[in-house]
Parts: sequence; structure tokens; C-alpha cells
Amino acid sequence: MEIVIMAYTRQGGELCLTLKEGLSNRGHSCEGYLFHKYENSRLKRFVNAEELIGTAFADRHALIMICAVGIAVRKISGFVKSKETDAPVVVLDDTGKFCIPLLSGHLGGANALAELCAQITGGIPVITTATDLHGRFAVDLFAKENGLFIADMDRAKQVSADLLDGKRIYIYAENVYLDNKPNDNDVILTDDKKTAQDGGIIISAKVCESGSALQLIPKQVTLGIGCRRGTSKEQIAAAVRETLSEHGIAFASVKQVCSIDLKQNEAGLTAFCEENGLLFQTFDSDTLREVSGSFAHSSFVEGITGVDNVCERSAAAGSNGTIIIKKTIHGRVTVAAAIETAEVRFD
Repeated sequence: MEIVIMAYTRQGGELCLTLKEGLSNRGHSCEGYLFHKYENSRLKRFVNAEELIGTAFADRHALIMICAVGIAVRKISGFVKSKETDAPVVVLDDTGKFCIPLLSGHLGGANALAELCAQITGGIPVITTATDLHGRFAVDLFAKENGLFIADMDRAKQVSADLLDGKRIYIYAENVYLDNKPNDNDVILTDDKKTAQDGGIIISAKVCESGSALQLIPKQVTLGIGCRRGTSKEQIAAAVRETLSEHGIAFASVKQVCSIDLKQNEAGLTAFCEENGLLFQTFDSDTLREVSGSFAHSSFVEGITGVDNVCERSAAAGSNGTIIIKKTIHGRVTVAAAIETAEVRFD
């Protein structure tokens, strides 16, 4: 985790150094700052707190503020937008006695960071999120820990509210390996999708359009893409989204894109992957030819690339799963997809 630590007092500066060392020793990357009124050669100085905070929020770095809670609230207020994008913020008094996760406790990891800070300072983590206080299943934390995309934050809030009201929540998982079971008696796994559609949770790469369920989407789909030279990122994006939509697969389930090594520097393809945060992997023609399976054959493609099918073979080569979308042509782009079994844990 990238962490910015800001202290407003001389004593806070010493605590900042303690936290910086302790967190760095635990594998985090930390930068410490002290208010410009005070001198400490081991810390950077800051004058404009809002500028430092704005950068942390823009980069979604964690922010530890050693100051009064009121100061922290006023300073961050102009940057708070939503649970999905807010930076995690933890506030400590300058003695390190109280460690308070102020913002993004679950999704951003502020609760866990506050507990870690408390371990380092010998202080008390002040956790106020309701699901933690009542020992209930926290759907946003569950999603974060398992790399699941929350399709609708309002429904996620409703699930938490229902659990706090003592209601049972049913979870249906598709193409998912459940490593263990929920430890909350009101969270129940079901093999019947219809049971989960009414206010429950559905874990699936397939788009869920009916019912009032919350959909959590695993990163388990590999795209194989072929394209003509000079194809733009916009054309590739349109082809991908149309193909996935035709087969009812959520774009959020895509974890990587694969192609032939002839396309490793294809500007539109690399730009599409970078823009969407997708890993881009390429294979040479010999590797693709050796991939086992039944694939569509194109003599034209084979004459240019040395392999009869780029998209299907690339998807298969980059995935440990099975092909779910065969070669689909959209203009200058061909798209195929393979899906792997996702692993989910309940801690």
C-alpha cells in the first residue's frame, strides 16, 4: 500500500517517523510530512495540506493524518466523493493512543490500516463500521478481499442493512470454487439461483438483469483478440463490449487480453488494455499452434500470422479455463473469450 503520513505537531512528527518505520517494515511504501512550522530533517515539510491530500486522493494512496479529528474532517471534506473512489483515511492523535479509520474503512482498507497503526503505537483502533461492531458479514470487505467487482453499491448497502436487521442473505456462485463457508449464520450458500435473486448475492461473470440481487463479479475471463494493423482502441473497445454483451458476460469480469506476438506493439490494442487496467500477454505462433482444442480455421489468417486462429488460441493459451465465446468478428477485430474457475474465501 502507498501511504502518505501527515503530522501537524512536533510530537506528531516523532510519531510519524515511528509509523513510517513500522509500516515500511511491514512492506508498505510510506512518505512522511510535517507541518512547515516545525523542523525535522527526516521528514518532508508541507504548507498546503489540501494540495497534499488532493494528490493522495487522486492517486488513491492511503492517508494517515496525525491531528484532531475535526481538522482532518475539514481538510478532506472537499475531496470526498464515493466509497468506490475515496482514499482510505486514518486519524491518530499525536500520542498514538487512538487510531480512527475515518474514510473507506472496508473498500480502501482504512479499518485494517488503523488496526496496524495501533499495533505499532500500542494504541486503540476505534472501529465504527456497523458490520464489524455486530460481527456480521461485510459484503464490501468480502468483495475487496476476493477481488470481486461490486456491480451496484446501493444494493451492497441494502445487503448490509438487511443483515443488521437480522435477515438471511442467500449467496449463489457460478463458476466459482468456494474454499470455505461463511461464518455468519445469516449468510447461506445456495445452489438455486432463484433463491438468491430476491435480495441475495450472485457471484458470477454473467450479467444479472432480473431480481433485486447484488451481483459480485469475479475477474475470471481472458479475452483473445486479433485485429488488423492500425485498428484504433475505440474500435477494439466497441468490438469487445458488443461481443461480451451478445453473450451476457460482464466487462468487469475481464482480467487480461491475449494475442499473437505480432500484435505486442499494436498501438490500439495496447492502449485499450492500458486504459482498462488489463494485463496484455502475447504468444508466438509456435506456442499458439500447440494449444490443444477445436478452433475455427482461417487460411487467410494462417498465411499472415503462421497460425490458423489468433483470438481463440490466444484466449486458450492465456487461460486455465474453457472457451465460452468462439471467434466473433466485429469489423476489423476478432474476439474470443475463455473463463476460469474463480476462488472465493469467507474469512
